[in-house]
Amino acid sequence: MLRRSIAIAGLTAAVGLAGCGGSDEPPTCEDPEAVTSVTMDDFSYAPGCVEAPAGAEIEIVNEGQSPHTFTVEAEAAGAEVDVPAGEQATLSVPELAAGTYRVICTYHPQMKASLRVTG
Repeated sequence: MLRRSIAIAGLTAAVGLAGCGGSDEPPTCEDPEAVTSVTMDDFSYAPGCVEAPAGAEIEIVNEGQSPHTFTVEAEAAGAEVDVPAGEQATLSVPELAAGTYRVICTYHPQMKASLRVTG
């Protein structure tokens, strides 16, 4: 019985870590959508693969029941908006090199998306 409990606890921890861990792999964004608005819900972004030129503005709408952020993970990007439930905010796409960047919610790291910045 003890051995079974230990095995279940180990499996639970491994699954939890797999969902929360960071990765050095570049994010994928195979079919980006050029949009002016992104919707957050509990707990996803739509679309999940966004394309925008540096300097553009994107409206971030939170239709969920929890606060969420749209945080671009790039060194010195400074691109994050914190949006309370039922509200919206504007994100200015940072002046980043053209490429694809990870987006997460700092409250819910399992929420992930990609932002492809065009030149």
